[in-house]
Amino acid sequence: MRFDKDLFIASAGSWIPDTITVAEATAEGLVDEEHRNLGFENIAVSDELSGPEMAVRAGRLAVERSGIAPADVGLVLHSSGSYQGHDMWPTAAYVANETVGPGVPGFDLQQRCNAAVGSLSLAAGYINSGLATEVLLTTGDRFAAPWVDRWNIQMNLIFADGGSALLVSGRTGFARVVAATLGADNSLERWNRGLEPFALQPGAEVRLIERGLQHAATPEAEGSWERYEAALMSTTGRVMAEAGVSTEDIARVVTPHVHRNKTPENFDLLGFTEKQSTWEVGRKYGHVGPGDQFLGIEHLVLERAVGPGDLVLVVAAGAGFSFSAAVLEILHTPSW
Repeated sequence: MRFDKDLFIASAGSWIPDTITVAEATAEGLVDEEHRNLGFENIAVSDELSGPEMAVRAGRLAVERSGIAPADVGLVLHSSGSYQGHDMWPTAAYVANETVGPGVPGFDLQQRCNAAVGSLSLAAGYINSGLATEVLLTTGDRFAAPWVDRWNIQMNLIFADGGSALLVSGRTGFARVVAATLGADNSLERWNRGLEPFALQPGAEVRLIERGLQHAATPEAEGSWERYEAALMSTTGRVMAEAGVSTEDIARVVTPHVHRNKTPENFDLLGFTEKQSTWEVGRKYGHVGPGDQFLGIEHLVLERAVGPGDLVLVVAAGAGFSFSAAVLEILHTPSW
């Protein structure tokens, strides 16, 4: 969708814990053979802070960098893909209270690795309707044992810990949101559910690959890759059309930090090279769940990899499967 009012990215922030090299983890017997050669060099691992605590640190940094008063923020949308430290607990209320204050509504988003970029469209609608002028978007995840085996839980990736944030504004920012959109193919949700019956309480270790293998043996799974690719391309094509741009107009693309090696990467499917992507961030930290894209945006700004007039395509996909995309225009280089 395009917007009746201008929408801006006022700032970005992150908090990433120390990293462990994949070589070190392999030497310790943590990484199976399938996951050793995905291209990740280091994985961020938090020994102390929870996902929500890292989200708070990232959110505070984003607010500070923006120069916008916390009291001006009218909504907090918190995205996560991991256990948040407590059962039946409204994480977003904690994140909102610790970043911008007790009177700001906070909502949790659970669309797995698509949640953060998807929250940009939700924030856009909220600002465009006049309900707020600023919205804080946060992510925070810690993929810790015994809940998950971060090293081997899913194909094509190794999960990493960290927090990230964007402050979206209807008034000012270093980048303009030209267009943003959402997409979905809900027929793919069973890849993360498998064939096991619904449980009555949280279980032990999450085993996503096993669930996927259960579903892969069913007729329903036939053509899944083609459906995934079609939905990804449709969502991205729609946002490009709404922005009135083509692939040739895009300077950089920010996609999920997963690496397949054996099949086309997301940036390949979209018509971009690895050099145009932010895979250098993924290689350095791992797949930080829904936080990949906010980290990628911050990286492009901090490294001065984009400048005034450059267009950045941001694309996300999450189990379910849901998709989101946005086109950003860089207006100036912020001083942070």
